[in-house]
Amino acid sequence: MQILPSFFGFTSKVRGWSIATFRINKGISEITMLDVPKQRQWFQVKNKECGGVADPFLIKHNNRYYMFFEYEYKKPLYKDADIAYATSKDGINWTYKEKILEESFHQSFPYVFKMKGDFYMLPESYQSNQVRLYKAIDFPKKWILDTVLFEGKKLVDTIFLIKDSVYYWFTTNLNTSELLLFYSDSFKGTWVQHPCSPISKDISNNRNAGAIIEEENHYYRLAQDATEGYGSGVNLFGIEKISKQEYQEKLIKKPFLYKNKGMIKDALHHVSFLEEDEHIVAIDGANFAIRGIEIK
Repeated sequence: MQILPSFFGFTSKVRGWSIATFRINKGISEITMLDVPKQRQWFQVKNKECGGVADPFLIKHNNRYYMFFEYEYKKPLYKDADIAYATSKDGINWTYKEKILEESFHQSFPYVFKMKGDFYMLPESYQSNQVRLYKAIDFPKKWILDTVLFEGKKLVDTIFLIKDSVYYWFTTNLNTSELLLFYSDSFKGTWVQHPCSPISKDISNNRNAGAIIEEENHYYRLAQDATEGYGSGVNLFGIEKISKQEYQEKLIKKPFLYKNKGMIKDALHHVSFLEEDEHIVAIDGANFAIRGIEIK
């Protein structure tokens, strides 16, 4: 999550995000706000340094659940956030562990996935002007920079989809607010801009809100909606066609999940979906008044 100029009218940086997880027996396209439990146990890191947690990514390994997230700092620093993780036995009740990726620049959106037996992380690191791929050498604690996939632009919230042995990379240019699409013929290969790129400049869908979800041979893209301010919700799109020549997506649900009340009164902008017999969903949310921030 990149902290943007406030749309509430105060001049300091917005803080106070939290994360909640819940289980559900529905596919991603069937979920509505009515399925989000009213009584959620919100995960927070309660220490003097941390001002909030956001951008959760869930993964299960050796019968244990892991959640990687953006760890925000309370005080203004030369950067706003780094990457940390928590563990759980049931996917609902979480124990904070530690920060695992600290760089000299802002980091968020820790997209963690497994590829050919290894764990990788693709965090947002726009201040470096690079898309940086990290590899776990001691999962989940120790990570090293493996490859710089792209450089020269401020790209945020990068995700990918593998289809017919081609890698398709979805990312947003922070300077132009364009959702871009690239492809490559290998996981760490050179990116080629897709002929349909940019996909969108619309603030209701031009920024990713989580990883691509594959369910019953269908692909879904989660998109941040900022039409009512940063973090106003998430919309759901189905990918209809994707090849080196074509790209087409269809709106499935708008709004999908959105700021509402309680701990998500002021913002919600990220969803993680872990497929199991009973799926686990993670969302982030913010209620700045609850966290003691005066809203003008």
